[in-house]
Amino acid sequence: RVLDRVGLILAIFAKRAQSQEGKLQVELAQLNHLSGRLVRGYGHLQSQKGGIGLKGPGETQLETDRRLIGQKITALKKQLAQVKKQRATRRKSRMEGRLKTFAIVGYTNAGKSSLFNRLTKADVLAKDQLFATLDTTARRLFLSHEAGVILTDTVGFVRDLPHKLVSAFSATLEETALADVLLHVVDASNPDFERQMDDVNAVLEEIGAHEVPQLVVYNKIDLLPEGVRDAGVLRDNSGRAVGVNISVTKSLGLDALREAMIERALENGGKRSSENCEAE
Repeated sequence: RVLDRVGLILAIFAKRAQSQEGKLQVELAQLNHLSGRLVRGYGHLQSQKGGIGLKGPGETQLETDRRLIGQKITALKKQLAQVKKQRATRRKSRMEGRLKTFAIVGYTNAGKSSLFNRLTKADVLAKDQLFATLDTTARRLFLSHEAGVILTDTVGFVRDLPHKLVSAFSATLEETALADVLLHVVDASNPDFERQMDDVNAVLEEIGAHEVPQLVVYNKIDLLPEGVRDAGVLRDNSGRAVGVNISVTKSLGLDALREAMIERALENGGKRSSENCEAE
């Protein structure tokens, strides 16, 4: 098969999707992509015969395909609207618990799911491959007696993420836009990590999450030359935690990350309820 860039991303997404919502979103994105690429490749086929009385030509095969795709897209959007409604109900229940939400975002393969698993003791798929995580997962995380949060893992971003993909995954990405804090995970060992950060921020702006406070997590510092980047919290001139250097695989800086998360969880809201916040 010969695929363009969007087609390749969608093929990977289709392979990774596990939940019903993920499969619906991938199918919608695939159909939207296909509908914009239908060409007049049916010139060798005659139009179907007309209906009543067989007078005049009927619709061409191309028109038939477009109509069927349009009907399927409409049906998928209705199903996703119901999923979005259910997600809103669950989100309202979480908000009533007065727990702040931290959403893990970042370029694909930056180590988001590995960090999520380490913090919450979950078993989300974490592999050295693109888009290993497609379905959003949320867990309660106990940080301290004063701070408990909801931590969510999201799909990885890429450069120039196609608008149709953003649109299809709006229900999933909405979790990011409504979070209290974003944990922006960065592969510090990648020579282009600054460009990748810009790419992620561009997608965040597109989905309306650019104003959500960020805590940048520089991961994979164990792959950097010795002494280049030490584990620990990075602070601005006012002493506020703005970043953390860690290595999930080597367990470096994880206590510092928890310290920074506690600070952010307690900002502008005093003590948060931590009752029943043990990681599930």
